[in-house]
Amino acid sequence: MNRARHLIFAGVLIGAGLPAQAQAIAGPIGGALFAQHCAACHQTNASGTAGLAPPLKGAYWAQLGSDRGYLPSVLVYGLSGKIEMEAGQPFLGSMPAFGAVLDDGSLAALATHVRQLQGFASEPAYEAADVQAV
Repeated sequence: MNRARHLIFAGVLIGAGLPAQAQAIAGPIGGALFAQHCAACHQTNASGTAGLAPPLKGAYWAQLGSDRGYLPSVLVYGLSGKIEMEAGQPFLGSMPAFGAVLDDGSLAALATHVRQLQGFASEPAYEAADVQAV
C-alpha cells in the first residue's frame, strides 16, 4: 500500500512539472519557427514593420491574449485586411495561414514563443490540443 501511495505521489510531482517542461521545449523550437516564418515581417523582437505587419506587443495584444484561442486561430487560418492598433495606427496586409504548413505541436510552440515575446512567459505553454481546438 505504501508503494502505491509513493507511485501516485511521484506521478503527481512529475505531472506538475509538465507545463514547465513544455515551456522549456517550446522556447528554442518556437524561437526558431518565429525566426523562419514570422520575423521577416514582425521583426525578431516582435516590434513589427510600419504599415505592413503590426507589432505583436503592447496593450492591444495583451487584450487579445485574454482569449487563449485567438493566437492559435490566427496562426492556423492567417489574417488579412485592415488592423487598427492603439492610437489608430493602421496596418493593411495579409498574414499567411500556417495550418497546412506546420503541425499542431509546432504551431503550439510558435504560439508559446509569441506569448513569451509579449511578456507572458509565466502563462502555461500552448499544447497541440490548444491548436486542434480552433
